[in-house]
Amino acid sequence: MAENKISCEEAKILMMGLIDDEIDEKDKARVLEHVQSCRVCASEYESFLNLKKGTSEMKLKKLPEIYWDEYWDHIYNRIERGIGWIILSLGAILILGYGFYAISHEFFMNPDKPLFLRISAGIFSVGAIILFVSVLREKLMIRSVDKYRSIKR
Repeated sequence: MAENKISCEEAKILMMGLIDDEIDEKDKARVLEHVQSCRVCASEYESFLNLKKGTSEMKLKKLPEIYWDEYWDHIYNRIERGIGWIILSLGAILILGYGFYAISHEFFMNPDKPLFLRISAGIFSVGAIILFVSVLREKLMIRSVDKYRSIKR
């Protein structure tokens, strides 16, 4: 049984695994045996148990709706959100546009293809990318307030 003895250092490392039920039965037995024989580790184990209990019972306090209504009444908050969406959309458009250009670079730089076709394909691509980003943004916005989201269809 002497080989099952563990040091305080090792017991402290294994304690959190024991509390979270992440260690095997052999290590559980070793830690519990050590905790029963060591007052310092028993005290620390008890404080870990109390901490786990306290954190598992914590709940986030929901902010009353009046605060959210007041938040949107301020012009700065509305402008900030709008500018943020514009910058995010513009960044997505530029990244997707560059990606499309990198993929189809040979087509656009090929002098054998008619200029009208290359320009039309470019305009079509830019429009498709802008439309994609717009629809994606709209779906993200609606998703947060969709009252029918939890209904199975």
